[in-house]
Amino acid sequence: MRRSALPFLLTLVALSGAGAAQTRSEETFKVGVNVIQVPVVVRDRDGRAVNGLKKEDFQLFDNGKQQQIAAFSVEIPHAESAPDRSLPNPTPGATPAAGGTGVDIPTRFVAYLFDDLTIRDAGYLVRLRKAAAQQLGALQPGDRAGILTTSCRVGLDFTNDPQKLQEAVSQVELHPAPVCRFSQTQELQVELLRNIVGKMSRLPARREIVLVSPGFFVGHDRTSEQDDLIEAAVRAKVVIDTLDVGESVGYNGPDAGSSRNRAPRPGFGGSTAANPLVLVELARGTGGIYVSGNDFSASFRKLATAGIYYVLGFVPDIKPDGRVHQLKVKVENAGKVTVEARPSYYAQPRPE
Repeated sequence: MRRSALPFLLTLVALSGAGAAQTRSEETFKVGVNVIQVPVVVRDRDGRAVNGLKKEDFQLFDNGKQQQIAAFSVEIPHAESAPDRSLPNPTPGATPAAGGTGVDIPTRFVAYLFDDLTIRDAGYLVRLRKAAAQQLGALQPGDRAGILTTSCRVGLDFTNDPQKLQEAVSQVELHPAPVCRFSQTQELQVELLRNIVGKMSRLPARREIVLVSPGFFVGHDRTSEQDDLIEAAVRAKVVIDTLDVGESVGYNGPDAGSSRNRAPRPGFGGSTAANPLVLVELARGTGGIYVSGNDFSASFRKLATAGIYYVLGFVPDIKPDGRVHQLKVKVENAGKVTVEARPSYYAQPRPE
């Protein structure tokens, strides 16, 4: 199992009619129109995703200025059943041969990315392996999972074989020497995530990434990289879920600050900066779930439960200025709810 993960996700399954997320959209746009998409998860006081909201229930602000919501869609994850394909050319009314088994069409692809470069606590790693193995051993027939580490030392392409998945998880180590082929000028975790998003965008079913990490620091001179990653994931309909394993200190609400203006906490061993708020922003920016805490088994189960989310689209009314714009979403007349939304976007200037 110990091999370079560079071929990971390069061989993609090409199946038609296997989509696992229903999308209801009201508007379309001409090619070339700069539409910013903002995934939004609305939760009630018990943490459940709220269904049934309409475009009129939302308000969207770009750098404090309210924008017209020009596009609105609802992403509703669901499982689709596949017909029995155990016979190549079944005759109407014929009884399938004894022992024939149907072919399960994948309805969900999940890439588990373990940030082994920043996870430092051996006790945490042991419990993470055990919790992940339990979760991977309970895959549904339509699920396909892959395993990857940020060191690129462990990689397993999408499969539903529990033994192979658990073997891959058992190979995750603490802070190994990385073998990834990325430029030193790039933030490795961000670039690796972007690479996975690009490859998963070609898959026909529901697409998710589960990032297991204590967080990592994205420098102020690289803020556009994180926003570009979120933009790419949103457009590819790849949801990024995040599990914070950094001292189990979680995000404490909407006023806890941004990863861009908050100092990173020390990593395990004191040599690697860890920033949990980047995990919050990646999850909220793509319609995913952020979880933290000591019960890793419960965290994995929560991440495995897909919920409904909304996607708001707007066309900026100003010329792209090459800056990071702060986004804010409000929900009217929905009672006491919590709004989790994409925090920002990078207004990339277009070439003249």
